Amino acid sequence: MNPRVANDESLFRRLAENNDESATVAMLTQLCRESPELRHWLWEDFARDAEVRTKFARIVDSAGSAPAGAFSELTNDAGSWRKERRKLREQTPAALYGGLTWKEIMKLIRQHQAGTIDIGVFVLAHDWRKAGKASPLLKWAGAEFLELVIPSGRRRLLQHLNKTLTFLKSYENKAKRRAALGHADRWKLHVLFYILQHPRESYRTRELRAHLATVGLQISAKETQRFCARHGIRRDMSAGRPRTAQNPRLGQ
Repeated sequence: MNPRVANDESLFRRLAENNDESATVAMLTQLCRESPELRHWLWEDFARDAEVRTKFARIVDSAGSAPAGAFSELTNDAGSWRKERRKLREQTPAALYGGLTWKEIMKLIRQHQAGTIDIGVFVLAHDWRKAGKASPLLKWAGAEFLELVIPSGRRRLLQHLNKTLTFLKSYENKAKRRAALGHADRWKLHVLFYILQHPRESYRTRELRAHLATVGLQISAKETQRFCARHGIRRDMSAGRPRTAQNPRLGQ
């Protein structure tokens, strides 16, 4: 059998040969493989502490409760942890991204992004292709994507997914990449994604240029400063050595 056809049949086989219980066991097993934090919580906190099990049961039984942001919220230390997090939030300005809010940065990303592709679909497809397999976050986001498409029958996001995959395929070739997304917009997108991934009150020009260099883009200090000034992104003007960039995710 054609290997491509066999791979395509894997979706049908998964549906035909399983039920909700076997699927749940499979997903739990996979999550335990992918998340050391989940394994630790199951082995240590959940298995050994009846209060933790009771607390988790209340969360599970309350469909309207917000999901926990970390396993530390599901332990007996959660009270002090939430108090500390609330204190940090009160001390942290809403405009954490160089003086801009999350929504303002997202608006700028949409302005510089190729075409009118939905930003959520674009990031989902980009990160999934880059990773080569789905992380827990990508699986959760992928399930949300299907929830938005299949029950309603609306095809808008499917059309955006098709556009995104076409764009990313052409993006693999450097010459086509420059044609699909101009040099000016490309480096600006890298700066904006970096800011989203490294929230702080201000950014050094050298820091942003160093990140751009990691993806093969040489942008002058004056051009970088002009971009920040135009969009109100606060620059760190203090003396001292520049901060070291930390693990940029996007390697476009």
